[in-house]
Amino acid sequence: MINQLVEIKETQHLNSLYFVHTVHLGPLAADIKPGQFFALKNPDFTHPMLRKPISVYDVQDETVAFMIKRLGKGTEQLALLKTGDKLDLLGPLGNSFPVIDVENAVLVSGGIGYPPLFFLKKQLEQAGKQVYWLHGGRSKEDVFTADEIWTDDGSVGNVGFVTEGLLDYLNQKKPDIIYACGPKPMLKICAGIASKQAIPLYVSLEEYMACGIGVCHGCAVKVKSDNPIGIDYKTVCKDGPIFLAEEIIWEL
Repeated sequence: MINQLVEIKETQHLNSLYFVHTVHLGPLAADIKPGQFFALKNPDFTHPMLRKPISVYDVQDETVAFMIKRLGKGTEQLALLKTGDKLDLLGPLGNSFPVIDVENAVLVSGGIGYPPLFFLKKQLEQAGKQVYWLHGGRSKEDVFTADEIWTDDGSVGNVGFVTEGLLDYLNQKKPDIIYACGPKPMLKICAGIASKQAIPLYVSLEEYMACGIGVCHGCAVKVKSDNPIGIDYKTVCKDGPIFLAEEIIWEL
């Protein structure tokens, strides 16, 4: 695990909301898996104190890329960094998407749920899997390359929610597995659809995090259990962020 300041090798601004920081991590990069994340911070600021959990977008050779959306103070501070600046970095953290011995996979992402599935898609295709990717967002600024695009405002692609596209797709074809990352309401709908179709679904959960290593339990989520009350808790940062959807007790 790395916990240090790392120089940004390249910064690319994709649009007014999204940007990509790429860093060189050396041999460690080869061990990073799709779904894992790093806790990032602009070292020039002392507030907010906590790092921002950011999923790995891509790994090439010994470099790691993070696609980030400007959402609040922490990400706005990260957006100020440029090529040659230092990035406070902790990771890799969390578990990863299982690349199971199946042939056909469907990916479903919403908004900033795009980056970890970009990395996963590369891994699946390298393993010889067939992949179909549906991606949705509020507007054209929230969507990037995928097999099928959905936007709330209809500014690009299909008008509506990406879960509508998933349902339409599953009415025509039945994949072996589904992977999803995005807002919790989207994931809850995906879980209902996958359950009715009897298709395994792995989700990457997004929760507010503090420590990032499972100590503070600030990102705990309810999961099903065989204990007397039928409920247990797991931390998204350490036990996740990847979970089998049927484990989760979906609350909004």
